Amino acid sequence: MALYQQIFSSTPADNASDPYWRRVLSFFNDLGPEQQGVLFEVMRQVAVDTTSNILGVIDGVNALNGVDEQFELCSKEGGKLNGDLQSLFLAEEEKALQG
Repeated sequence: MALYQQIFSSTPADNASDPYWRRVLSFFNDLGPEQQGVLFEVMRQVAVDTTSNILGVIDGVNALNGVDEQFELCSKEGGKLNGDLQSLFLAEEEKALQG
């Protein structure tokens, strides 16, 4: 989130070559400081939810529509890494919110 905050806060909309980024930066600059903070909170929550869902798929807890296969994450040495990734991630996220 720090990277996004830095990009949004330091990039003038006129400097963006991508029309999407130009619109987003213009939108961001039209917001007041409190609304900008809310936008970053929403972005963080979307990132947390997305990461949690992906880890849930890897762990076998969340299903993908139309996919019957199970996913597995292994190290180079063949050790299985998935199983608790989603719950470990969410526990760390909870710690970060409290600390």
